[in-house]
Amino acid sequence: MKTNINTNVPFLVTKEISNINGFLLPEALFNKISIVATYPIKEFYLQDIPEIGNFKFKMYKNAFVNDELTIQAQLVKHDKAGYWVNVTVTKTKNNSNNQERICSALFDFPLEANHYRTNRTAC
Repeated sequence: MKTNINTNVPFLVTKEISNINGFLLPEALFNKISIVATYPIKEFYLQDIPEIGNFKFKMYKNAFVNDELTIQAQLVKHDKAGYWVNVTVTKTKNNSNNQERICSALFDFPLEANHYRTNRTAC
């Protein structure tokens, strides 16, 4: 695969997806990034994208209510078994152009061999 397929999606932390102290819930973040991880590979599947085979998910820092995050998904590998998508979530540091990493994840989407049956009838 010669071209990298990247996706950047903005994400705002709201009260609905944070705990009582204002911290972003890891489960809510994981659900969002697992959806965004499918964006770079949608064109490779004719039907629905299969469930995630394997994944690695690591939180580095907390995000708070009203933080503006950027979810970056990139197709990093394609092999006989499937597609690998790397996801990084970042937040702009206050008074700076630097980004701090909130979490990262690697998702494996397996290839499914679909065997289509053709019904032939005599006319």
